[in-house]
Amino acid sequence: MKSSNVMTALVDIFISPSKAFNGLKEAKGWSFVAFILLAGILAASMFAFYNKADPQFLIDQQVAAASVDATIAEQKMIRQSMEQTIDMQVWFAIFGGIIGLAVINALMAGYYLFVSKQDPEANYGYGAWYGFGIWTMMPMIISSLGLLILVLTASTDQISQSLFNYASINQLLIGLEIGHPFYTLLESLNIFSIWGIFIAAIGLKSWTNFTFNKALLFAALPSIVIYGIWTVIALV
Repeated sequence: MKSSNVMTALVDIFISPSKAFNGLKEAKGWSFVAFILLAGILAASMFAFYNKADPQFLIDQQVAAASVDATIAEQKMIRQSMEQTIDMQVWFAIFGGIIGLAVINALMAGYYLFVSKQDPEANYGYGAWYGFGIWTMMPMIISSLGLLILVLTASTDQISQSLFNYASINQLLIGLEIGHPFYTLLESLNIFSIWGIFIAAIGLKSWTNFTFNKALLFAALPSIVIYGIWTVIALV
């Protein structure tokens, strides 16, 4: 079975990913619609956050995070730099986030193309794998909607930047503080990125003759390598 159009695919990717990927094989323009939706909701959540958050409170948080081991003079310089750019942070966040998604997906598309060569029958080009990668990022829509809801329902404008990572392993399970060697690592790892790995595995299985275990290994391998290296660096 497969999704019949892009709207059903946008629902199926969450409840029956194989249908979405089966439909995507022959689809034209579906991935463009998906990326526009993803970018739009991401931009809306970022704009809502920076529009509501108290700028001075944001600067205090950023200085604290960036100057853990800094001297008083260095902290002052960091604060002055952040005060000069505070009005532009929302646009840096929005456009940086969208461009980051496009660039990361460009790298992942090359990776998917490479691993697909293990299946001689998987004759999809780079463009097809680029579109494939966009659909593996769809859990970010739920993540951004969650952020948007948290911001709009917040009772104060002193909103912590940690809200961006509200679904991180650190905030949900561990609770490490800023300055801990594993803080940034565990803040970046969240349930939505893990969800995306499983969606990618289902997609690889749909587009190739891989077993699910093999597809899951290939889907998870980039994260395993990145977080493995990150863990070693944190331990040193």
